[in-house]
Amino acid sequence: MVRHFNDIDHLAPVAWKLKVDGYPVAVYCMNPRYDIESDYRLQFLKNCGITIAHLSDEFGRHHDPFYNILYHLSQKCFDIEKKFTSQGPKSGKSPLVAFGKLAGFVGRKTYKLRRKMYYNLRWARSILARSQAQVICFDYVMPSLYFVDILMRSAKEMSIPSIALPHGIQLYTNAESKPKSTDSRRFEKFNRFDYVVAPNQLRKEILVCSGIDEEKIIVLGSARYCRKWLDQNQKILPGMMNIVASGTGKLKVVLMPSKPQARLDVERMLSTCAMLADLDTVHVVIKPHTRSRGYQDLFADIQLPDVSQIHTAELLEWADVLLVVGSSVILETLMFGKPALYLKYLHPNTTLFEEMGACWTIHDEDELKEALLSLSTEKTAVPYAQENVDKFLSEVVYGGNQDREVLAAYENFLLGCCRQHGAITD
Repeated sequence: MVRHFNDIDHLAPVAWKLKVDGYPVAVYCMNPRYDIESDYRLQFLKNCGITIAHLSDEFGRHHDPFYNILYHLSQKCFDIEKKFTSQGPKSGKSPLVAFGKLAGFVGRKTYKLRRKMYYNLRWARSILARSQAQVICFDYVMPSLYFVDILMRSAKEMSIPSIALPHGIQLYTNAESKPKSTDSRRFEKFNRFDYVVAPNQLRKEILVCSGIDEEKIIVLGSARYCRKWLDQNQKILPGMMNIVASGTGKLKVVLMPSKPQARLDVERMLSTCAMLADLDTVHVVIKPHTRSRGYQDLFADIQLPDVSQIHTAELLEWADVLLVVGSSVILETLMFGKPALYLKYLHPNTTLFEEMGACWTIHDEDELKEALLSLSTEKTAVPYAQENVDKFLSEVVYGGNQDREVLAAYENFLLGCCRQHGAITD
């Protein structure tokens, strides 16, 4: 079960591995507003023979006339919202955008009515029975969202294990890296799952401290950033870098700030962007965090080219240098041996890559300018040791075991859950 772009990033490799090895797998999207047709990873999985569909499309009550009215009304509203609100932040105040937002509001209200009237436990049980589910996987989602609660309750009744798979990487080491990062919220989110897969020991320790039973937390590494998927992902990228100027020989830099909710110093970030735009020796582009919903207007007047429409993997292949605050995108940069500059001064959080010395820690704007000028002369000259990078990647990407075949570990764990619950036999 998937919801958003980020979640698919981390769950798609697991589905792909299962399909390659001949196991039946289906990917259903719970978010009625998500465009699965334009998602290159979902289309890749579909071409591999995996069932890809919106859950409410595949298992809707389409025999009911009133259901169909609600369904088509909400979908039409979502289409209008997408058409008029996807033109970039600088168009955010136009009447058409306002109309699109209104349509989205109506669509959400209609969808919630449909959900309340039709999506119940009986419906959830029929999904699990008709799909012949042997295990059900979610990302790290709150049980109160979408259809998660009724699916988990139905799975429990039918002795089908429910598993939470990572939708990101735990890299913050301080207790409260964002307002919602609390023990009580984590307990509410994870406690009902039968098992929780953690990418690294840091995430497991945080979950245990939040009250989650240690026995049901398994550290397996990161499916998203393991070498096998990185290589495969490079082959299926849609290829959009032609819309970004080459920079005429300048040092190519991508700035990927954290989401503002993660205690980002927005005002100082904006001043940093202005400084970067004035540098003559570098070509800088910015990709705001994909979970910056509600903060799009922050980036409306930034002088740097906004490349939100380009996939991160393509940007990192193009770039010489990454500027990062707290995003796990630093992993892909380090995996491909490119310089990673950590703009520590833009937030009060602490990070694992900083503590392990696996990045170039930048403390202010002047230091950032000097670092970029230095890299303009020699693109690979960094002050951190490769040994530190290797240790960091081993801990975070491979779950503390450099020799672990991450996708195989995920597959074996899921198959083991099926066997344990009697769904399959050896």
